Amino acid sequence: MDSSTQDSDLLEFNPMDLFCTSIDVLRGGEIDQTIPPDSGWSLRTSRPSGAAGGRATGRRISSMMSSLSSSESSDAYDHEDMRSMCRRGIPPSLRRAAWIINVVSAANPDMSKSDCDDFGTFRKSRVIEHGWDLTLKSLFPDLSDLERAEVLDFGVGHDNLMNILYQGGSPIPDKGIRALTKVLYACRESLGLEFCPLLPDLTCILLSYMPESYAFATIRQMVHDDSSYFLAISRVQHLAWCKVSWRGALRYVACYAPLTWSSSNIKYLYPRCFPQTAFVMEQIGALEPIGLTPILKRFFVPLLRREHVLRVMDIFTGEGAHAIFRIGATLCCLAHAHLGESVRDHCDNAAVFWEGVRRFTHSKHFQFDIFLNLQAYGVQKSLRILTRPIFPGQDFVSRLISNNEEWAEKNESTVSIHEDTKPLGLVEGKYPIQLAKHSPERLRLAQWLPPALQSTKLDLIYSSNYHGRSLEMFYRCCSSARHTLTIMEVLGTDRVIGMYASQTWHNNPDGYGDGGCFLFRLKPNPRCFQYTIGESRTASFDDAEQNMSCLEDAGQLMISSHTFISMGVGEGGASGLRLNDDLTRGSTSKSIGCENDVLVAEGVEVFDIGLVEVYRFIREVDNKPVDKIDPWKGLFD
Repeated sequence: MDSSTQDSDLLEFNPMDLFCTSIDVLRGGEIDQTIPPDSGWSLRTSRPSGAAGGRATGRRISSMMSSLSSSESSDAYDHEDMRSMCRRGIPPSLRRAAWIINVVSAANPDMSKSDCDDFGTFRKSRVIEHGWDLTLKSLFPDLSDLERAEVLDFGVGHDNLMNILYQGGSPIPDKGIRALTKVLYACRESLGLEFCPLLPDLTCILLSYMPESYAFATIRQMVHDDSSYFLAISRVQHLAWCKVSWRGALRYVACYAPLTWSSSNIKYLYPRCFPQTAFVMEQIGALEPIGLTPILKRFFVPLLRREHVLRVMDIFTGEGAHAIFRIGATLCCLAHAHLGESVRDHCDNAAVFWEGVRRFTHSKHFQFDIFLNLQAYGVQKSLRILTRPIFPGQDFVSRLISNNEEWAEKNESTVSIHEDTKPLGLVEGKYPIQLAKHSPERLRLAQWLPPALQSTKLDLIYSSNYHGRSLEMFYRCCSSARHTLTIMEVLGTDRVIGMYASQTWHNNPDGYGDGGCFLFRLKPNPRCFQYTIGESRTASFDDAEQNMSCLEDAGQLMISSHTFISMGVGEGGASGLRLNDDLTRGSTSKSIGCENDVLVAEGVEVFDIGLVEVYRFIREVDNKPVDKIDPWKGLFD
């Protein structure tokens, strides 16, 4: 293109009509500004654009798709064509403009195409930025107000929020945290949102491609007229999504129908075409509000690769919540088909099921484009009609939500959305875990542990099956772990017992440990024997000497030597739980402050020991041992 042509184009084209390119405010990363020539997205506008120089920055949204450029004079969007293009993926440089225009178009079906287009242009950005400045001034009149503001969780839960702030294993930079805080705070104060579990993750995704002002403007459109087209913004709506729409969606998914079906047979698809996955998810709690967290609270972030989550976002901005149900349900179908019988054999809780889904989606067997085209958005051949959609339409899913909101209102206060304590996770290492394999036991352990350890994973560091039975090897394996769980079988019974140590096991016959140590019976009838100073010993100053003795005992709960290890101080030199030098023989007696007279069984004081396993704790946030971080360091200096 010569200079005279460029000058002519500049006169014919208003630079304010150019759309805004994407920027990463959350992490400050680079955005790919290239558009693949075979992507279907137009490299040029349909009319001359010398100001653009043929690049993405000079493109009007109305002609981002080459297939739509010929209909630019039309004043109505071809929504289906636009949605089809979004399913194939929006180029990163276009996401800022495309996302907000998709949302505006979906939230305002009567708005003209040109008015929708303006939301992505520099002309509209002035209005959006000005409105955001006014919002910030009203919310944070002083810098100190912003410094005191915290990232709001909107019902996603504290643990999930911590995982959001450590996306990808690395923390979001302070600048990104401030941007996230401002947008979420504005959503609460200006939009009146109190409960919206999807919002924190969606806001992070938006801020990865647009500034705070655009992220807030996009969210404002998502909650336009209090609609649940995009987001569930109340507990009732969220429960309706979880309880009704998800189950209804699974009932009508026909990804793996063994036969072809006519429309009159659609009600039989659930029991005859897809009973296994629905049954497994139902049994392990993956269809409950808590179990659906990876999708309906976290927007697929714990399940899919980052690039695939962004592709889902491309679709979601145009199709709303229906895309979540469609993609989520068909993803479960596909994952379960590949997991096969292993789900039945090893899946005993929702977390294990979703971990299997995640492993599948991160494997070489998962092809996202094929999944979208054939499973999520494919069609099912039928005998009486040529084709029909694999998944029910948006109107059908919307009716499921509306028809059952009455149930959600009645059960709002009784159905749990948050799980205060979840089972401890597991680290798959060199040696298989046996005694803490199942989630019910790990849930009990989590409930007994100190709060700082309740959101961790167990890492097997010693097993008598693999490391041998000697205290020397026991001490060596435990030397790098400050906090440990020691679990053991009682031979000849179904008993599994153990102890939690608050300090590193080592050769010290003089005693160590503290009141955080405890004994427990894991199976059967789980029970924890925490160290406490009873009321009878603390009610009177006259018992001061006895109280002091109890406090000293708390600092000697752990005793270990070359010939034994023990926990709990008993009378006459006995111990609450004691193991001999080769970890084959154990004894138990009532210890002061623990009341563990029934640790194994009534009247049983000496017993034989089977398998012994010792675990350390790994943080879920960054997969680092908790022992490498001392929360008390410097606090008492």
